[in-house]
Amino acid sequence: MKKRMVIQEHNAVKAGLHWDLRFEKEFTDKNSPMYGEKVLRSFAIPKHKLPVGTEQILALQVEDHAWQWQYFEGNIGPGYGEGIVKCLFRDQVEVDRFDEDKIIFEYKGNKYQIYKCGWIANENAFMIRKK
Repeated sequence: MKKRMVIQEHNAVKAGLHWDLRFEKEFTDKNSPMYGEKVLRSFAIPKHKLPVGTEQILALQVEDHAWQWQYFEGNIGPGYGEGIVKCLFRDQVEVDRFDEDKIIFEYKGNKYQIYKCGWIANENAFMIRKK
């Protein structure tokens, strides 16, 4: 299946330089008040790169962002997230799996896997690796 993916470089005052990796998430539960709406499921990648070889990189899940956030570039003023945001990539990618515990996607000819990290106590901790 194809899903929108966005990579934004975020030079935040508090968190420092990192990448925000965002994926299209559509609410498909007909009983949900959000049914049919889209948001961006989001991860912060502190190393601001995708892994190479057998490397695994921490990806921290952050709150879902509004769908229109994929188009944002510019300066976030004082407060949460303060800093400069620049879009590095915005397009559809092939996604083999997309659920709460794992995302498998293809980007520039490489397959990557984001998966729930069981050995770190932080419930928002995921790892990203080349598959």
